[in-house]
Amino acid sequence: MLENANMKQDTGNNPLKIGILGGDQRQLVMIHGLSQDYECAVWGFDGVYGTPDEKYLADAVRCADWKSAVKGSAAVILPLPCTRDGALLNTPLTKSGDAVSLTDIADRMSPGALLTGGMMPPVFRRYAGERGIFTADYYDSEELQIRNAVPTAEGAIAACIAELPVTIAGMKAAVFGYGRVGRTLAQRLLSLGAEVYAVARSPRDRAWAECDGCIPVVLDEYRKHPVPADALFNTVPHCVLDEDVLSGISRESVIFELASGGTDVEAAKELGIRVVPLPSLPGKTSPVTAGGIILSAVKEIMKNGLRKE
Repeated sequence: MLENANMKQDTGNNPLKIGILGGDQRQLVMIHGLSQDYECAVWGFDGVYGTPDEKYLADAVRCADWKSAVKGSAAVILPLPCTRDGALLNTPLTKSGDAVSLTDIADRMSPGALLTGGMMPPVFRRYAGERGIFTADYYDSEELQIRNAVPTAEGAIAACIAELPVTIAGMKAAVFGYGRVGRTLAQRLLSLGAEVYAVARSPRDRAWAECDGCIPVVLDEYRKHPVPADALFNTVPHCVLDEDVLSGISRESVIFELASGGTDVEAAKELGIRVVPLPSLPGKTSPVTAGGIILSAVKEIMKNGLRKE
């Protein structure tokens, strides 16, 4: 949702300057798309210079420092996620080693400018708002989250194929959570011939899972009587695979962790259960597709947030 959307836009013929800071290959794809309509001043991508991915920056202005990218920009776009630790900008493609504070970025922006990013900390949005900056989190887009479920699910299946010595066909899989990602993942596992147990707390989600062809399992029941499975996929963002649950899981099972904090990793290690962390899958396995999804969401925000007077 866009906060304080009374934005201004230059009425001349010159394209608006947009500052784009940090991120992975998804942001490169987004930059290429936005460069057709805006003057994109970018920073945090020196790691791709001299590589095939440099083509995405062909129409962008490459800045030597992040402050130059921010200065005079009508909007500043941060990556997804915009931060890994809640304070510093996520910059996996830079070699500079500069640690850029999110608050420093807001301090450098002009009042009335637009600031957007993915999974922006609420405290940071409040900080920016207090300085007259309009904020929008493009990860709040329902369309983005629905479309993003596809590369996430496919990436999880690719990881499963790489890690397990068995085929998806005939495999028993337990999917924890039946939201956008869980449902998309379960449907693709089913289409490949897996037997899928959908473990969910909500009766509504279990009903959808049953209609889709899964075997619905109540989360509390699973805790008491874990279903034998070759692979367990967690999409729930809080700990559901704790020590009590893990103690009843086969040591041959492999857990694929798609959410943050869903598995007690230390307990799993002590029990000899392998956990494969899979954060930010779209950016790693399908960056072009995922970048196009982000581009679409950002364009919608720009259309609504950079209005003419």
